[in-house]
Amino acid sequence: MPRQDYTAWFNTSLSPEDEKKFEAWAKANGRTADVADYDLRGAWKDNAKEAENGHLPDTYKKPNHPTFSDESKYSNPTNGVGGKWEQDAKGKWAYYPSDANLKNMSADELRAYFAKEEPDASLVMPLNQNQAWFARKPVK
Repeated sequence: MPRQDYTAWFNTSLSPEDEKKFEAWAKANGRTADVADYDLRGAWKDNAKEAENGHLPDTYKKPNHPTFSDESKYSNPTNGVGGKWEQDAKGKWAYYPSDANLKNMSADELRAYFAKEEPDASLVMPLNQNQAWFARKPVK
């Protein structure tokens, strides 16, 4: 199922002057396509730090992002509650998708996304469609 494009939604408002600066920055950094599933304006405005793997914080993920999480400022009962990231004692990350994630992408699409974009993280799927992330067994 194709993901919905949220380019026009869930964006931090910028002044006209800042919008020009943002657009120049996004183009110079090859990030113009990221606005489809990420509030890149918010990350830019707040000077969000990019991780070594090139990822920006979950804070600005839009509800259509494959790993939309409960850390996003857009995660709420109206927009959908995002999935959950957990780190084990060895530092390995696991992602528990929420109902919102599973409405956005099928299980097979999430698995393919993780294989390509999150190869060092585990994807923990629910046993059934009615099992929310917080009801699953925690990662040890």
